[in-house]
Amino acid sequence: MRSISRAVLMLALSCAPSWAVAAPSPAPEASALADRMLASLGGRTAWAAARATVNDSRQDWDGDPPVLRVVITMDFERPRWRIETRGENLHLVRVVDGDRHWRLTREGDVAPVSEATLAADRRWYAGHVYRTLHRIARRDPSLRLATGTDGRLEVHEGGARLVWFRLDRRGQPYRYGAHDDEVGSIFGPWELERDGIRHPAWVSRDDGRWRAMLVRLEVNPRLDDATFASPPAGGAAPTSGAPR
Repeated sequence: MRSISRAVLMLALSCAPSWAVAAPSPAPEASALADRMLASLGGRTAWAAARATVNDSRQDWDGDPPVLRVVITMDFERPRWRIETRGENLHLVRVVDGDRHWRLTREGDVAPVSEATLAADRRWYAGHVYRTLHRIARRDPSLRLATGTDGRLEVHEGGARLVWFRLDRRGQPYRYGAHDDEVGSIFGPWELERDGIRHPAWVSRDDGRWRAMLVRLEVNPRLDDATFASPPAGGAAPTSGAPR
């Protein structure tokens, strides 16, 4: 059976094949590209104010079960997130809150997140597209903007590339990749608006074998310790709002 974790991580648009990354050319137009992109997605002020989201999507993929409902709660300012996945005869939860973490397994047990999954999740969070838009909007001093040799906008941190965007004539991203992913995934039109920020209606892997359609988006939901708390021994994991 194929890994459900693979499908969920695809929502971060980071599962396409990886090749060598060409060095970017620092260019004065990179900031202008970022300004244009943010303006087309609701504006710098709106994205700077978006500190967290709840992203509820239907995902169709080539695994089992073939249809998933995935709810991702993410804090853009602190390293904490919750991923709840439901499908036919399936309910999984995975939570990372700083150094603390836990997961609800297929068997209904609560266990620590494996080291491999934890490393993949932290890499996913570092290059998450919507969190990156927030950081660009906030003019995070840790980030460096550049343009690639093909004119795409790149975002770097600590000497490594976090993400890249290809923009259409309106300045909206139509393709995005994280880290060393040179293929990326495709965005549908950014026509859904919540609290001033625009969000794509759908996202697809390049080959179409994974597709996600937005069902619900919350901007700046209330996040407290209970959102990320592990259930008590023998207790049920709290739900994040995905339907059964």
